[in-house]
Amino acid sequence: MAERFWENVNMTETCWLWTGTIRQGYGTTYYGRAKIQAHRLSWILCGNDIPEGHIIRHKCRNKNCVNPEHLETGTHAENQADRLRDGTSTRGIKHPQAKLTEEQVRAIRTIYSAGNISQERLAKEYGVSRETISHIVQRRLWSHI
Repeated sequence: MAERFWENVNMTETCWLWTGTIRQGYGTTYYGRAKIQAHRLSWILCGNDIPEGHIIRHKCRNKNCVNPEHLETGTHAENQADRLRDGTSTRGIKHPQAKLTEEQVRAIRTIYSAGNISQERLAKEYGVSRETISHIVQRRLWSHI
């Protein structure tokens, strides 16, 4: 299995790039019958453990890299902080399912706080659900705005 894994790796002078299946920028493969991210399997194949509650982070910031020297364990919160720092976070308008812009979110909050319109009416006007409007005004969605 390890031999087959490394056959799908292009070892450049820096990053070792996964040449197999890519999903959302990350290499994916199978470990037995379970689907696994290629960088996680690289970490495991090189004799490293993944502590409980940890993930494998890319120090090189290349999601397709499987070079164990470029990987480290960390928490989900640390990984999220990396994404914010690097500008690769998918929150807000960068989220693939986003239907609103930051300006629209600000407008929704301003209009709703004035007290002259219901969440249902805002939902109709902006083409989203009433629940979405509720989450926006309660800052459960778009909390960074």
